[in-house]
Amino acid sequence: MAGFRVVLLESGYGSNRVEREIVSAAGGELIDAQDRPLEFRLELCRDAHAILLRRVQVTAGMIAQFRRCRVIVRYGVGTDNIDVEAATDAGIIVANIPDYCIDEVSTHAIGLLLDCVRDVSWTNARMRAGEWDVEREIKLYRMAGRTLGIVGLGQIGSEVARKLRSWNLRILATDPYVEREHAESLGVSLVTLETLCRESDYLSLHLPLLPETHHLIGRREFGLMRRGSILVNTARGAVVDAAALLEALDQGPLARAALDVFAEEPLPPASPLRRHPKVLLTDHLSWYSEDSQTQLQRSAAVAAVTVCTGGLPGSLSNPLVLRKLGRFAEWQPAPCMRWQLRRAQARSGDGKTACDPGNPQLSP
Repeated sequence: MAGFRVVLLESGYGSNRVEREIVSAAGGELIDAQDRPLEFRLELCRDAHAILLRRVQVTAGMIAQFRRCRVIVRYGVGTDNIDVEAATDAGIIVANIPDYCIDEVSTHAIGLLLDCVRDVSWTNARMRAGEWDVEREIKLYRMAGRTLGIVGLGQIGSEVARKLRSWNLRILATDPYVEREHAESLGVSLVTLETLCRESDYLSLHLPLLPETHHLIGRREFGLMRRGSILVNTARGAVVDAAALLEALDQGPLARAALDVFAEEPLPPASPLRRHPKVLLTDHLSWYSEDSQTQLQRSAAVAAVTVCTGGLPGSLSNPLVLRKLGRFAEWQPAPCMRWQLRRAQARSGDGKTACDPGNPQLSP
């Protein structure tokens, strides 16, 4: 008999070979429920020790039915489709995979920016329509000497800075949880969001979707931006107010916007973003390569197995659950946990880190 049960609630990756091999090798059983109705899949989750998922919305009501669950693992970086607070209350670890697509997303963001700067996709479309040497609606300008603003200097934002540091760009960033020494090592100047919006020619977004980042870029921020600026979003759709974005494209400073993520996915066919002549779209593609997908599946399975066999994952979205479990002292957080820990520290208000067993508010 298997020592633990892992339910693959949903992934859409076609094969579960990687996950099955890892779970089986650790003495567990993997149940792939993807082709069953959701109600049946959730019934299987009631007695699962671990749950793997990608896009399904996991509500507090669902979590209340998970009688044996020790860990919910999301295939991906963000966990905004999971009620993390409810999971914490239930003593369930919510693990994520924050380091599987750093190269892919940073490269994609830069690719979108370059496409906008050089008008590549729009020129391609006009040429395919038979045009040549047309009068350009949007003027093109030299990239060297311009200012790039990065919102969120975590792993991906930092990699964007590394890749572009030799491009003769001034690079600014805003991130309340990043050390100034880290930014300086990348040749990046830390500034406020207001300063970044005012002084950047190009804005690239690399931040998680949290209550405090929902619509972080809205009408006020667009109003501060330079005329002719370009916005690139490969983070989460809802960090940008889409209505304000459209206004900024039609009436305000934005020359172009390149979007890989959307508040509603798939992007509805009737969305005005699909038809806007100044918007470049990709379908949440930035994370993907065959390499990153394999790494993602492997890392998710390892995280599930680690918890089911008594360990703790290096990265989790709810570090405060370790207080409830009495396991702060044994946790070895991954380096990429910096922003979660600093965010929890800021919220605690006592100057100690969220993983410090001596923290009177956070320790067992």
